Amino acid sequence: MSDSLHEPWLRGIAFNQAAPSDVLIRLVDLAAGEAGLLMCEGRDLPDDVIDAALRHPAREIRRALAINRHVDPSKLSPLATDPSGIVRGWLAGGPRPRPRWVRPLPDDILVTLLTARDGGEDGMLTANEIIGKLDSSRQIPLSFYRSVAGREHAELRIRAAGCGSR
Repeated sequence: MSDSLHEPWLRGIAFNQAAPSDVLIRLVDLAAGEAGLLMCEGRDLPDDVIDAALRHPAREIRRALAINRHVDPSKLSPLATDPSGIVRGWLAGGPRPRPRWVRPLPDDILVTLLTARDGGEDGMLTANEIIGKLDSSRQIPLSFYRSVAGREHAELRIRAAGCGSR
């Protein structure tokens, strides 16, 4: 196959809904070029492909998954404690491109992001910067504030008390 056709061919496989999971998992490898990144970012994925992307050593793959609007947010909970602050920040920032209606993050992910002590091992973002992204992402439902009013974390109680001003 000619080199000029290699990348479009891989992208075609990556976005083929009939492609088997084992093939898609191989595309997650960065050696496959941008096809894996685009796939993790832009389409609905089978559960085993999501699991492979969540465990991938390259933060670019995990970051792409964090902004995928097709993946159920509840499956992204490992990214809330990702070692990379960049990945946490992208998760907090919400899906891209931003849809009109954003699915809220599950309460456990919100609690993890809002009570984090640091922004990750890479030091690229602070915990407050990640919280700022989360606040502007529209991923926090009002019901979350009612549910955390009695939590032991003072930060969460303060947020719950202040949500009436929204």
